[in-house]
Amino acid sequence: MADYARSTTATRFDGLPDVLRAAVQDQVDRRLLTVPGESPAFVSHNRRLKKSGFLRRATGSGDPDPEHWVAVVIGPKDVVVAVHGEQRGTSTMTLRLEDADVADLAAQYGDLAPKVDDHGMSIVGFPVSVEGGATGRGSFFVGLGAPDGEAASAALRAAVRAAKA
Repeated sequence: MADYARSTTATRFDGLPDVLRAAVQDQVDRRLLTVPGESPAFVSHNRRLKKSGFLRRATGSGDPDPEHWVAVVIGPKDVVVAVHGEQRGTSTMTLRLEDADVADLAAQYGDLAPKVDDHGMSIVGFPVSVEGGATGRGSFFVGLGAPDGEAASAALRAAVRAAKA
């Protein structure tokens, strides 16, 4: 059984729910990005289906929200991801498309993919700091569902491919 019920809807940057649109706009303004209002965007609604396990609850590492939203906005040169939940608050991440890679669970797990109940894509390439001051590449998993989950993955893959061409 999957941990989440997910639905993904295609929209535009200017059509995002208010809290996600404001967070993305703040990121765009702070980083001086060019992301027009008509840029493609996808919103995933994620509803947790079961409680976190005892260890995750005890350590606080489980998902604090029974439901949360994730927006992926694909600009001409950048992808902006915003996450919002009542307990977790709102956060954003930005990545240049030319530095991004996209992986899905089916590709990562090969023959085990039919046993994987969670569908989505990992966006790889977010800059992270590691011990000793070096930098690395972080990833963020975006859970996807019907009706537009496959379109979200295809759109981001196409944008990354075009940016690297």
